Amino acid sequence: MELRDSFSRNMNINKDIRSRYEKIMSGFLFKDKEMKNIFMLCFALGYKIHKRKPVKDGVGLLNIRSFLDQDLWTIAAIAIKDKDDINIIKNGPEMKKIATEYAYAGLSELEDLITEYGSGINLELALEKKMQDSLIQLKSK
Repeated sequence: MELRDSFSRNMNINKDIRSRYEKIMSGFLFKDKEMKNIFMLCFALGYKIHKRKPVKDGVGLLNIRSFLDQDLWTIAAIAIKDKDDINIIKNGPEMKKIATEYAYAGLSELEDLITEYGSGINLELALEKKMQDSLIQLKSK
């Protein structure tokens, strides 16, 4: 059995979250990007700020097939770290819940960054700086 099989068919986000992703995707930096890329960026931002936000009325609006194996292994690794239990890897619904909650918290963070920096090159530089700071922080541990 592959890791992908644990996740079943969809990530459960709600229609409000999907419309917010679509709004972000209309900006210069994210034009022509897949929705799963916005999800993974929001997931990373949510994890960086150590914040999860429950998703109400979640429905399967983001197909697992759009995710790369690398994306799913990243989600699994964060779930293992979050729960401090490797056995979480057998619990696809719980891994998806963790991922969607981090992504939902990260969505607000991304929207704040877009408000502050716009949706062009300044946002790209701000995101790059945040990721570099995160890498430096991880390396110092």
